[in-house]
Amino acid sequence: MSYVPSANRRRLAAFGLAGFVAALIVFAPASLATSAIKRAAPLTSIVAAEGTIWKGRLLGVSYNEVVLGDIEYRLHALPLSVARAVIDLNSAGGALEGRGKLQIRPGAVEFQDLSATFNLGAIRRYTYFGVRYQGAAKVTARRLQITGKGCESEEATVSTSAFDAFSRQLSGGAFPMSGPVDCKDGVMIAVLKGEGPDGSAELIASVRPDLGYTLMVAARPKRPDVSRALEFFGFENGKDGLSYEAAGFLKGLSS
Repeated sequence: MSYVPSANRRRLAAFGLAGFVAALIVFAPASLATSAIKRAAPLTSIVAAEGTIWKGRLLGVSYNEVVLGDIEYRLHALPLSVARAVIDLNSAGGALEGRGKLQIRPGAVEFQDLSATFNLGAIRRYTYFGVRYQGAAKVTARRLQITGKGCESEEATVSTSAFDAFSRQLSGGAFPMSGPVDCKDGVMIAVLKGEGPDGSAELIASVRPDLGYTLMVAARPKRPDVSRALEFFGFENGKDGLSYEAAGFLKGLSS
């Protein structure tokens, strides 16, 4: 039997340990990602996980009892060396359908090439103007960054059919709205406009870094009965039409 010097044995042991650690990292199960997500967002529920921590699928993802669906992901290794996590995401099979790239770094979250549609009907606890949430809201963005100090956006838009059900109750027609999402002085501002046979409306929604929001709606109905109905739901009549304002703090997908 040949003799292996102690220095060589130490090198071999070091190589073996490094290989073992590398194998643990490469083949780490997706359940590790599940644990990390639940710690960061306690209201999140995940039924099961498939694959590895680098590439896999989270099954039956819910947030605050809203079923988002199944989320496929791929974690890029190289950005981790500079304290950044870059993840390709694809969601389907639930209230959230979409894709995009998520980048997480200390103090900031950034979405790139985002295209996501959320089924508003999944919000079951609350109503607006006496009507259950219906329709969908779609967000697209080339880049949308959110930090503790505010946000930055590039080519971001939002569109929604949320007001279709309410509009049909009043006039029998749909009322889609859409517009850009901008960031001014750290505040995220969405300006949506819509127009139908019975009038037009503009909605301005803003969200501050502390999740405080304001909502302003200006409606210009053409029919007196629609005006009276809007006044019943809290709109105020003015010389430029009807207006509605609200403010508060965002609490989650189901609030």
